[in-house]
Formats: sequence, structure tokens, C-alpha cells
Amino acid sequence: MEEGRVITRGLATVFISIFLVGVGFSIIMPVLPYYATSFGATAFQLGALLTIFAVCQFIFAPFWGSYSDRIGRKPVLLLGVAGISITQFMLAGANCLLMLYIARIIGGILSCATIPTALAYVADSTSNEKRASTMGLIGASIGIGMVFGPAIGGLMYKLSISAPFLFSGFLALGNLLAVLLLVPESLAEEKRKKETKVVRGSMVAGLKTSIAIFFVVMLLCSIAESAHNGTLALFGEAKLGLGPRDIGWAFSAGGLMAFITQGVIAGKLINRLGEERTAGIGMSILTIGFLLILQVTSLVGVMGCMALFTGGIGLIRPSINVAVSRRTAMQQGKTMGILAGYDSLGRSIGPLLGGFLLDRGVNYAYYSATLFSSVALICMLVYIIRTAYANKRLNQATTD
Repeated sequence: MEEGRVITRGLATVFISIFLVGVGFSIIMPVLPYYATSFGATAFQLGALLTIFAVCQFIFAPFWGSYSDRIGRKPVLLLGVAGISITQFMLAGANCLLMLYIARIIGGILSCATIPTALAYVADSTSNEKRASTMGLIGASIGIGMVFGPAIGGLMYKLSISAPFLFSGFLALGNLLAVLLLVPESLAEEKRKKETKVVRGSMVAGLKTSIAIFFVVMLLCSIAESAHNGTLALFGEAKLGLGPRDIGWAFSAGGLMAFITQGVIAGKLINRLGEERTAGIGMSILTIGFLLILQVTSLVGVMGCMALFTGGIGLIRPSINVAVSRRTAMQQGKTMGILAGYDSLGRSIGPLLGGFLLDRGVNYAYYSATLFSSVALICMLVYIIRTAYANKRLNQATTD
């Protein structure tokens, strides 16, 4: 009974921590493009600024996942939250574009410890039956954080150009204290890996497993999503004359939909339809959103498309998280680290590609996003059909 209460308290605190991470990250989302351009950054250089952060996450996320299998979840989660705080203060004090790149590199290395470790914490603390809804709450925590963060960032930008970064840094410090004092360790000593050397989760080896399809579609969807996130501000400014405050409201609308989708809808759909079909529905919604934003003529239209984007992603991510967690033959931390690595690889490619294409045409980034989300949808549909056919043949063989 006591253990149940400890796990419940731990999960609740982790959800709050991830909510604060969502607030902190999203505070700077509508502001960073304008902050970078104040130092003379082009759209391509802005894409590179986002890409270098994701490249570092791509390299280190699998390592942190495996490391948490050895030393426990709490120390790695603390490291990730501390990294977020350090990054925000460095961004606030930057006086040139190079300083922004250095801050993003450090942030990418450290901050990527948070989400895979939080997901592994959930896997440690829940049964298979409860895992879908509980992992959905991780996404919902980020989503509700993103309701408040962009609006706060857009409003604070009026106080000073560095105010959003300072606020985010202090918020992360408070988060660090909460995790330190309130989160109990979820991985018992006897369940930890005994190796003295930490082996980074192999992303290539992940493609040789039965869950490779989920790594691939995560990569494709992440490219599509980050090509959009990295260029929305400049797209909105070029096409509709939108500013930081407008983009902040658009991201807040997306955050609200992410909260509703991941906190309420995703778990129920996964339990009813399965992970694959739920992910396929999300990819369909995401693709429709990319097509529609090319036709928008107002801020309201952009906000509506943002709701579609985040609604689609809000079905995709929990579905894939649950699918790999339930099916993996590896340790949870290692598996979530590999998945986070593919997610980060996509976020390495997307902003750079989006920025490059935006410099050549205002709509080109969204053409590429539509292509990648469509390919992901086709891959998932093929997997669903092949799995259904294989199950049918197996049932026939069993009957015979």
C-alpha cells in the first residue's frame, strides 16, 4: 500500500515537472526566431540554430536513456532539468549569434535527458494496461505547458528581448528543486544494469528489431513537425505580417489541443483501436493540417491549423511510445532513448530543411512537411495491412 502511494506521488510530481518543462521550452518558441534575427540570422541560420540543438539531442538521448537504466531515473531527470535552466540563462545573456549556438549545443546535450527518462519512469511505475493512458499524461503535461508558455513568451517579449529567457531559466530552477525534494526513485537497485560502462542505445540495432517501423515513422513525423515549428514564425511574418505575440497565441492554441488530445483522447483511442490505427489517424490529421495552412489568410486560420498539427502529433507520439514500450525486448530506458534519438534526428533535419526551403519560397517548407507526413502515413498503413494479413493466416493455421 505504501509503495502504491509513493509511485502515485512520484508520477504526479513527474507530470508537474514535465508540465514546467513544456512551459519553459514553449516560452521561447515564438520569440527565438525574432531574437536570432536581431543578431542578423537568416532563415537558414535560424534553421541551423534549431538543428544543432536537435543534433545534440540525437547524439545524447540514447545515452541518457541507457544511463538511467544503470544509475536510476531521478539523477538523470535532475541533470536534464538543470541543463534547461543553464541554457535559458545563457540565451538571456547572449550578445552575438555565436553565443546562441553555444547555448543551444549545451542545452541539447543536457535537456534531452528529461523526456526519455520521464517515459521510462512511467514504464517502471505502471502496468501494461495502464501504460497507454499514463504515458498520454506525459504528452498532456507538455501540451498544457505549451498553452501557457507561448502566450507568456509573446507578452514578456514586450518587456525586453531577454525577459522570456530569464523567466524560463528561473522556472527551471524551481522545477529542479521540486524534482530533488519530491520525486522518489522508480528503478529499484536490483533492477538496474550492472555494467560499469554505459552503452549508448544503438539506433542502427533498433532498425533490426520487430519495432523498427515505429522508429521510422517517428523520424518521418518529427521531420515534418519540426520543419513546421522551425519556420512558422517567419512564414507567418512573410505571408500574413504576424509578430511574436500572434505566433505565441498560435502556439498556445496548439498546446491546448495537445493537452486535450494526449490527456483525454489518445489513451482511449489506443485502448479501443490499438497503437497502429491511432497513430495512422494522427498522421492523417497532421497531413491535412499542412495542406490547409497553405490556404490561410488570418491569425485565426493559423491557430486552427496549429490545433490540427498538435492534435495529430498528440495521437502519434503516445501511440508510438506505448507501442515500443509494450513490444520491446530491451530495457525501457534504452528503448526510450533510441526512440528519442530518432525523434531528435528528425528535429535535426526538419528545421534546417525548412529554413533552406523557406529562403527559396514561402510555401516550400510546408510542401516538404506534407511529403514526409504522407510517407509516414503510407508506411503505417502498409504495416497495419501486413500485420492484419499475418494474423489472419496465423488464425487460419491454428484453426486447421
